[in-house]
Amino acid sequence: MDWLLWLIWTVWMTGSLLSMANVLFYGHFRSQQDQRWLDPKLEVDQKKVCWIIALKGFDKQLTEPFFKSLITQSYADYRIIFTFESDQDEGYIWLRNHLGLTEKEAVWYPSISSGLESVSLVVAGPARDCGQKVHNQIAAFARLRQDDKIIAFADADITCPPETLSRLVVPINMGHFDVMTTFRWLIPGDSHPATLLGSVINASCATMGGHVFLNTVWGGMVAIERETFEELRVPDRFSRVLSDDLTLNSLVKRSGRTIGFVRSLIVPSPVQFTWRELFNFGSRQYFMVKFYSIKLYLSAYEVTGLYLAGFISSIIAITFFNNPLAWFPLGAVMLSDQIRAFCRRKIYQYQFRDQPETVRNLDQTILIEHLCTPIWMGMQFIFIVSVLFKNTITWAGIKYRVKAGGDTTVLARKS
Repeated sequence: MDWLLWLIWTVWMTGSLLSMANVLFYGHFRSQQDQRWLDPKLEVDQKKVCWIIALKGFDKQLTEPFFKSLITQSYADYRIIFTFESDQDEGYIWLRNHLGLTEKEAVWYPSISSGLESVSLVVAGPARDCGQKVHNQIAAFARLRQDDKIIAFADADITCPPETLSRLVVPINMGHFDVMTTFRWLIPGDSHPATLLGSVINASCATMGGHVFLNTVWGGMVAIERETFEELRVPDRFSRVLSDDLTLNSLVKRSGRTIGFVRSLIVPSPVQFTWRELFNFGSRQYFMVKFYSIKLYLSAYEVTGLYLAGFISSIIAITFFNNPLAWFPLGAVMLSDQIRAFCRRKIYQYQFRDQPETVRNLDQTILIEHLCTPIWMGMQFIFIVSVLFKNTITWAGIKYRVKAGGDTTVLARKS
């Protein structure tokens, strides 16, 4: 029995040390990336980008700042396509009014000289056999032009500094990668424990990016070179699926290509969770992963499960069997967790150094990051297990059924 315990504890300690090392050296690798891709002496041709945003609804605090951040990018040549389910969508109505478009107009041209060529509005209609977001994107694909050399995507719950698009696509323009992505950092909008836990759980994923073998496409900010887009037949492959990013991730990796990740471009995304909302959010992420990236799902299951097995078994060994040796793995992991938490704080302090309010909001998570790793690892494990036998999910008011292989059917819509 002792050998089994020490096997579990060894794997537990190894995982914690690797996690600590990844965060510890994050800043070093970020600096290396920035030196390679952001050298002002480099003259890089900026290919035309078509930026596609599937938008639903209107948020008084987020939508207008998000739109302004998109149209004021420093990139030299880009256009934007907003795509909606319906022309009765609040976001569509607001955007049309904001741009001063008549009922017959669907394209807005800026009056000032900038890199932005135009903003187009596309109405896709309701989806039937795929996710609504994917359906909206497919409608936008039909509006692509021959001169669109890079296709980019963004979610509407983030904020984009002026250099966002340039920094996302510069590795593509330099020929280093065909696909580039980054990730979000969930910024607490309140001090509810569910919000803080959600932010910490997400941060553990955000700082995993950067290593080619670990990089995974995140649909909230991704760009793909047009030739690769056509070779992978993305519009055809998107039909009948629910997840856009994990489907693209699978296509890219099966083709033998690698995915680049911009470490210094992690974007802030404000959130507020109740316990129910956190559970729904977390379980939805792993529902998608289960159907569209089974290896990633099993890896998450193993990582969280082994962490919990190591923690619980060491506590039992100390408490009920008076085993003093169990203090060694417990102490080693707790020390690793403290170093990891300290380094992760340094990451977001640097990442959002020009946004002091964002840093202050993230500082609310310090205690959870330092002292509650078993709790938030346990929550992730619950998210993972909760979807093990599920094949239906409700997302943005639409209930879907997903079959093995990812084929999707719309079951019902919230009126």
